[in-house]
Amino acid sequence: MQEYLIAFGREPEFTITELAATARRFALPLQWRLVGKTVGLVTGELSEKFLDALAGTVKVAEVLTEVKVSKEEIVSFLSSQLEQTERCEFGLSWYGPKPPRWLMPVGLSIKNQLKNESRHVRYVTSRTPVLSSVVVKKNKLLPPTGYEFFLLPEGDKIIIGRTIWVQDFEAWSQRDYGRPARDARVGMLPPKLARIMINLAEAREGAGILDPFCGSGTVLQEAAILGYRHLVGVDADSNGVTRTRENFVWLKKQYQQIPEPALMVADISRLPTVLNNSTYDAIVTEPYLGPPLRGRENVNRLEQIRQELTEFYKNALKVLSLMIKPGGRIVMVWPVLRVGNNNLPLPLINEVKSYGLELVDMLPKQVPGSWRNSRGTLWYARPDARVIREIVVLERTI
Repeated sequence: MQEYLIAFGREPEFTITELAATARRFALPLQWRLVGKTVGLVTGELSEKFLDALAGTVKVAEVLTEVKVSKEEIVSFLSSQLEQTERCEFGLSWYGPKPPRWLMPVGLSIKNQLKNESRHVRYVTSRTPVLSSVVVKKNKLLPPTGYEFFLLPEGDKIIIGRTIWVQDFEAWSQRDYGRPARDARVGMLPPKLARIMINLAEAREGAGILDPFCGSGTVLQEAAILGYRHLVGVDADSNGVTRTRENFVWLKKQYQQIPEPALMVADISRLPTVLNNSTYDAIVTEPYLGPPLRGRENVNRLEQIRQELTEFYKNALKVLSLMIKPGGRIVMVWPVLRVGNNNLPLPLINEVKSYGLELVDMLPKQVPGSWRNSRGTLWYARPDARVIREIVVLERTI
């Protein structure tokens, strides 16, 4: 079995949870362990289709060998890996806590050695010890002709890998910022987070997926790109449905084979009637997160907002629990309001069983305890965000 080094994204708990869920969906028997805080060592067979389905993984390298922490030994091994071609581009990424002093000299030694062989060589560096996906891709350091060596210290050895895949940053950015219909006033679910949520649903190929608060269509777009063909989007705001249609027209110019979702305008309370009491394999959605917060609200006002949101989400859960098939999953965002250093989550975790739903703890058992919260969910937020997105995974039990 091949071993791989997986570079985590900004939220490592999302990376490893999505990786495990997607492996189950692809029926891939993966084994993994953490190496440090930002890298996982995975054993299995990772196809390009599998990797392209991921949103939380930044970079993947095939493990080549382990060597002692020795400049000479590292130079000797890396030089032997570079094919005997006239031109050669390579770079080094250090995934340890602090780059050693010999790191730059290693690259320069390899460069000089190749130059002495009358080969045209370019040693790609950056201001940071880790070459970003942008640097790797734009400098053509991926196979078959380029080389980025992934250096990961563990104990008295260094694991060396060759990067074989990086996240398609251009496509992600284009779908986030380049789509024609965006409305920041109503909040915008990041495409990467939407993709992760879909993967956490673990819906089989051919599954029906519903987004009852489709907004600008982010969840539906990511589901379509993943290959799901039975998609339904509903929103109480007709402008949201219009934005979704516009965005799909734009998206189909880049992904010609994707299906168009069935779209309609309806309030959550009318959903079963409008959809003829249909049930779905997965419901993936980000509902209303509350009014925009300016940071000047007092605790009483935030508590009032939380109570209003709790009632709204309680009513939504009652409806959605009727529209999910037995064994199917609801993956949704719940808002957590920030109050200084404290947080106000919705007090609904213990109520989901009354709707025939069960909270699924998606985090693999091997993760550090510090990655878990007391609610068994995942929290996503930028440092300055006033509302945390809590990713809640619920499974229909009856």
